[in-house]
Order: sequence, then structure tokens, then C-alpha cells
Amino acid sequence: MKEIYKICICGKCGKTYVLINDKVEDTIKKGKYISCSHCGSQRAVKENETSDLRKCMDHSSYKKVRGAIRQVRQE
Repeated sequence: MKEIYKICICGKCGKTYVLINDKVEDTIKKGKYISCSHCGSQRAVKENETSDLRKCMDHSSYKKVRGAIRQVRQE
């Protein structure tokens, strides 16, 4: 089974972001590139692929604040 989510780490700012595999493949097929949503850098390092979004969020603690999920602690 094909994995749904792709976890990437920015090579410039070091922040982690999660992408949907189908959208990434479509973007690359169109001749465009993937960039960091925080700083705009194209230096993305693929860390992991998973089908469960909770596995993407294992490294940190989250809590709900006024209906939105906020990051509390990062390891």
C-alpha cells in the first residue's frame, strides 16, 4: 500500500513539515519544485513516509486551545 503523508525537514531553517504524497507527485510532474512553507528554501530532506498522521506528530506534545491544536513541547 502506498503511503499517504511525506515528512520533510528544511535544510535551511530545520523546521518539519508534512506533505501529501499525491500532491507532491503532481507538483513534480508539472515541472515545479517543493519548498519549505516557513522560509521558502528548496532544500528539503525527506525524513519519513507514513499513512498515519499521528506518527508525524509523535515527537511533540500538542493540546487544544480554543478549538485549534497548538504545539506545547518539542523534543
